[in-house]
Amino acid sequence: MMELFRTILLRVTLAGAASSLALSVAKDSALKEIVRIAAGLLMALALLQPLSGLRLTDLARRADTAAGDVSIAELEAQNRQTTLNAMGAAVASALEQRASEIGIECTVLVTMATDEDGLLQTDHVTVFYRKKDAARLAELQELILKESGVPADRQELIEK
Repeated sequence: MMELFRTILLRVTLAGAASSLALSVAKDSALKEIVRIAAGLLMALALLQPLSGLRLTDLARRADTAAGDVSIAELEAQNRQTTLNAMGAAVASALEQRASEIGIECTVLVTMATDEDGLLQTDHVTVFYRKKDAARLAELQELILKESGVPADRQELIEK
């Protein structure tokens, strides 16, 4: 497909240059209108001729083949990962907001997982806190436990 666009662009550029040259030679003579018509036809030919070799059935077959390469299991895995990432981001945002409400500035990363029943759960919480908030880590861990249900052993607190 890129080759087709490159070919069309090249042909239109060359046709434009040739048309410009022919029009500059014709100047204000009676041939100017004939040169304009010829230039228009040349441009149309430059655009349409590469498209004549295009087979829509080949494009449809390529699209079907490309779509068939991705299995249902791969799509389900991608969907599951997207859901885990979105849920983790939402939980992290909520935890950051709650921490800021009590005066602790931090950045939170949440790792989600599915349990044996296939249910989403917060697996691990990593908190990047400022040095000034180091004395309030116990309060921060309690907040994380209360808001997300993640116990202290699955929390990681890292000073920025």
